[in-house]
Amino acid sequence: MKTIDCFIPYSDEATAKENVAQFRASNQVNQIFLLAHDATLPQIEGCSVLFIDTLESSATLRQMALVAKADFVAIYSKYSPITVGYGAIDRVLTIAETMDAGMLYSDHYAIRNGEMTKAPCIAYQMGSVRNDFDFGSLRFVRTDHLKACADLYSTNQWNAAALYELTLYVSRQATPIYYINEYLYTEDETDLRKSGERQFDYVDPRNRDVQVEMEQVCTDHLRRIDAYVASDDVSDIATGSGTFPVEASVIIPVKNRKKTVEDAIMSAMSQKTRFDFNIIVVDNHSTDGTTEIVARLANYDARVVHIIPERNDLGIGGCWNMAIQDPRCGRFAIQLDSDDLYSRESTLQMIVDKFYAERCAMVIGSYRMCDFNLRTLPPGVIDHKEWTDDNGRNNALRINGLGAPRAFFTPLLRKIGVPNTSYGEDYALGLAFSRQYRIGRIFDVVYLCRRWEGNSDAALSPERVNQNNFYKDQLRTIELTARQHINRFWNEHPTQDEVDNFFDTQMKAWPEVGERYRNLNVQIKSFAIGGKTYNVQHNPGRIVSTGANIDKKTIANRPCFLCDMNRPAIQKGLALNERFKLLVNPFPILRRHFTIVLRKHAPQQIAPYFADMLDFAATLDRYFIFYNGPFCGASAPDHMHFQAGPREQLPKACITKHFELRSKSKDEMLDSFRKVYDSFPINPGEIEPRLNVLTWRDADEWVSIVIPRTKHRPACYDAQGDAHMLVSPGALDMSGLMIIPRAEDFNRLTADLTERIIKECGV
Repeated sequence: MKTIDCFIPYSDEATAKENVAQFRASNQVNQIFLLAHDATLPQIEGCSVLFIDTLESSATLRQMALVAKADFVAIYSKYSPITVGYGAIDRVLTIAETMDAGMLYSDHYAIRNGEMTKAPCIAYQMGSVRNDFDFGSLRFVRTDHLKACADLYSTNQWNAAALYELTLYVSRQATPIYYINEYLYTEDETDLRKSGERQFDYVDPRNRDVQVEMEQVCTDHLRRIDAYVASDDVSDIATGSGTFPVEASVIIPVKNRKKTVEDAIMSAMSQKTRFDFNIIVVDNHSTDGTTEIVARLANYDARVVHIIPERNDLGIGGCWNMAIQDPRCGRFAIQLDSDDLYSRESTLQMIVDKFYAERCAMVIGSYRMCDFNLRTLPPGVIDHKEWTDDNGRNNALRINGLGAPRAFFTPLLRKIGVPNTSYGEDYALGLAFSRQYRIGRIFDVVYLCRRWEGNSDAALSPERVNQNNFYKDQLRTIELTARQHINRFWNEHPTQDEVDNFFDTQMKAWPEVGERYRNLNVQIKSFAIGGKTYNVQHNPGRIVSTGANIDKKTIANRPCFLCDMNRPAIQKGLALNERFKLLVNPFPILRRHFTIVLRKHAPQQIAPYFADMLDFAATLDRYFIFYNGPFCGASAPDHMHFQAGPREQLPKACITKHFELRSKSKDEMLDSFRKVYDSFPINPGEIEPRLNVLTWRDADEWVSIVIPRTKHRPACYDAQGDAHMLVSPGALDMSGLMIIPRAEDFNRLTADLTERIIKECGV
């Protein structure tokens, strides 16, 4: 049988003696240590003393690791009396050996107001990364894990997060954290508050220092399990894109809230905005008079949209889905619970302004806890300032909520969908949105959360609290898994054969695009210009790119077609490195034409990514890589991307001034390119010099052609009448392959006209 060392906090002599006796009753107990703050405590037989600062400090954990000699340690984390169940120690050690467990915990009994009640726990899972997971006050840990953790984090100086750190360390080991669904001990319960009074402890500003420690521990854990997401790895949203009946919709799911629903709707109706909005109330078959109240208000104000679902299986999330899928839903969907109120007339305006200012996919405000008469309740303002732009999307996995009101960019919310539950659906969305998109925060109070006896979570049973917590842990498990999949995707770099297979797979799965490639036997004519053979391709399919309007207003108001959320689901991506993915270009110029897009939404700018371009040329040496600057042929100047095509189709007739760089050394190529790049002027209001770049591998060296530009498009592009020609030169045009989408322009082109157009745009 395994043996065990026990660590017990010291409160007073009588309690300590009784607690020591409880553990000493098992012959599997090897040593007992009292954890004490005061060096003057009396001698208690059968135990030793460790003098500590706090129960959950790094120093305390290291002391435990230093003196522990048994197979397991038992850590009791309360100062109150404990009654160890009959045979409980033996039972735990038997299960530990059978299950090869790294940590064990169990259900227990709690004495509340002199009455014994059950205090069940829930099973630990990968997503149980919150620091308030309830293990009970007694847990058992393998000693080798304790020692290894203390050694790994030997320099950490946590005051409150060491036990949390130990838990996460054990969760990463092959030995499981095992839940024993048996009542193995009894303890005094000193926190007698209702569930609704306890649920916001984690955001109490008095605990801020503790929260900072917990966040650092959690973030380290996410890095170690490859579920961390970087702060700058976000995609912006073209918030002004699309057409909607109104700018914003207030969404109010409701069932049997006749006491509060009118206040909520009137709160929304009183909003002062510079845009049109409506109020979509999804009345989930109320039977208490709520329906009549909503109907009356809808009759009074046409902005109130009253929906009674035909279905009878909807939770709050299902009601949200009904609202956002309704054609009357606005560009932004903004939450208002039927119990609550907006705290100011400018709430909607502030939220919509935030969407546009930060191009975010979701906005979360701050609220004040109050009673039915709007008197402030503890802890008062819930602003979730633990959210930071640097680490909020990781820290969100540690906490139990993100704040209110919550607002969403409707097209993305429609794509993601809301879980059809009545608890945690908002948290699920916060996690899913934060995985890839920017979340805007408003730390001013814009919302009133009214707590009263009718709230659904005012006084939940332990079983219901566990059910809710288990569901949120499950959401975290799903989210962690999704983030791990994403990170692993970006760390798997394909071979050339895999790239070719990817192209072939996309051709089969995407018939429309496959047909374009099969029909790419476009008309070509060639000219002799400056001793070189220059080709012109008639390609009607490229009119989308050639004719693209790329002024700032158009770009801001259209969905970025290179962002994940806006691409067709059938257009898959293949990771090339941790920043870029490969897509099949749906409007081809070349026989195998790829677009290489940056993972996040960032403007077209080659300087930070030229090293990646060299890497792609080395990895894909059957292909050449080319780049169009934001005013040099790029139809998506708002999203950084390269393109790639087969080496045998590389144009080699650059008829304008250019630089040719060659080197076997990547560092030398980077240095040479930087010198050339820095020598070019940058036009006012632009972020980089105007240029096109083509790069490939020639035997054992890199070759880069850098083509400076003076103009984005030739004068004939904007000319009227017969002088008008739809030609917008990019890297291929500048290097020897002009793309012409219109037959009349193709037929008119001569060698002289082609040369004039290219040289007009070049140097």
